[in-house]
Amino acid sequence: MKKLSFVFAALFLLIVTACKTVPSGTIVKAPELLDKNKNFFISIPTAVDPELVKYLIKSNVEGISDADVNELAGRIDRAYAGLNADNKNSKLQLAIDSRIPVKYIPKLLTKKNGWSVKDYTGPTSSAKYGVYSQNDITMAFPSDKLALIGENVEGMLAKYDEIHSIPADDSIGVNYSALDSMTYDHITESDSEIRFITNKPETFLLMLTGQKLTLQLNTVRGSFIPDPKNDNQYILDFIFEFKSATVAKAGKVMLGFVFTLADGDDNALEANEVKITGIKIKKQQLYDLLSL
Repeated sequence: MKKLSFVFAALFLLIVTACKTVPSGTIVKAPELLDKNKNFFISIPTAVDPELVKYLIKSNVEGISDADVNELAGRIDRAYAGLNADNKNSKLQLAIDSRIPVKYIPKLLTKKNGWSVKDYTGPTSSAKYGVYSQNDITMAFPSDKLALIGENVEGMLAKYDEIHSIPADDSIGVNYSALDSMTYDHITESDSEIRFITNKPETFLLMLTGQKLTLQLNTVRGSFIPDPKNDNQYILDFIFEFKSATVAKAGKVMLGFVFTLADGDDNALEANEVKITGIKIKKQQLYDLLSL
């Protein structure tokens, strides 16, 4: 009986052990991987402007066929980008929500197409990640749901590895982004428009207007949507955050002259904010800003 009891006890222990599951890792959100030291951030839902997403792919993958561009664009849900808009040699950093099976990548980024590949070892988990390079372009695909492109891919991989190594149960409700809350919330809260925010407003205004405007601004944030009446144009709404309510009054007058439009109504505006709506710009202006 003792032997039989021992066997049953061993079987019970084996069953219990087998039923235990390894804690699942934290699902990493693409914008959590962006470098906080960039000064211009933008989120691009593919559904809003598929052509912009295709442009980004073509700009980053040399020699890619139109068929592969369409295939990849169809697997991208949303691209998040960070760059330094005031630096002519700025490099773009992209973290992309996607549905691209990792096994598909070696078939596309081949030596024949000019790509080299090396392994990057995650500092937390020691997992291996493929890093693909061609000229000045670097890419990595740490999971079937994330693509990383551009500057400091290995830094993004290190952060991905760190976050993903945290048990999912320990990360409920936690945001691991290094971005300030205004930036993170603004670029993630809408799926129906291209959202941007910059803490270098003068540079952004120079790009839009061709004029060097001296305004006491902290940030400019806003959105682009394709103009339904012109395929080559966006309609832009944005909010200017001035350093104080006093300078906002004078700034509002100047902005009225520059854009020849009244500010938009928004009950959520702070006293130091001015909203301008309905600005029309050429799509190529945004495309040029996002070129590596």
